[in-house]
Amino acid sequence: MLVAFPEPQCSNNDFQEKILEKTVRMELHIELLEKENKELKNQLLLTQNNYNVDLAAQNARLGEIEALILAKSLNTETRIAEAAETIMEKYTNGTKHKIIFRATLSTQSLALTAGKTAVFDTVHANFGNAYNPINGIFTPPLNGTYVFQFSMGNPTGKPGRLFLKKNAEFIDYVIAGHTSGWDIAGKTAFFYLEVGDIVYVEGTGYNA
Repeated sequence: MLVAFPEPQCSNNDFQEKILEKTVRMELHIELLEKENKELKNQLLLTQNNYNVDLAAQNARLGEIEALILAKSLNTETRIAEAAETIMEKYTNGTKHKIIFRATLSTQSLALTAGKTAVFDTVHANFGNAYNPINGIFTPPLNGTYVFQFSMGNPTGKPGRLFLKKNAEFIDYVIAGHTSGWDIAGKTAFFYLEVGDIVYVEGTGYNA
C-alpha cells in the first residue's frame, strides 16, 4: 500500500525572513568593507604626511648643504684674492699699479742727430702713464727693476743708431742699415730704477 505525502511548502514568512537575513548579512559586509576602506585611507594619508615631512626635512638639509658649499666657495675665493693682493703688494712696493707701455713712431722714418731724443709719439699702451709721448721720456713712479725693449729697421745705405740711456748714462744700443736689404736690430735691457730717474732713447742717422 502506497501512501503519498505532500511536498513541504515554504511559507511567505520564511521567505521574507531569509531575504531579511541575507540583507542584514550584506549590510554588515558592506559596513565592514567601508570600515576597512576608511582605515586604508587613514593609513594612506598618514603615509603621505610622513612622506611630506621627510621630503621637507631632506629639502631643508639640502639647502643647508648648498649654503655651506657656497660659504666655503666664497671663503676660498676671498682667500685667493687676498693671497693675490699680498703678492701684488710685495712686488709693487705696496701699490697695485701696472707700469707697462708700448710706443712707436708715427712716421716711417726719423732723422736724428747726436744728443737728440727719439720721441716715439704713437702710444699703443701706457699703463701707469709713466711714458711721455711728447718728449719721449719714461719716468718710473716706483722703485724697482724695469725691462725695456727697443728696436729699429733700416734699409741698405741708411745706417742709424739708437742708444738707451738712464739719466744720461749709457745702457745699451742697436745699429741697423749696414748690410744688404733691410737690417733689423733689437735689444732687451733690464736695470734698477728709482723714483726721479729718467729713461730715454737717443739716436744718430736714419731711424725707422
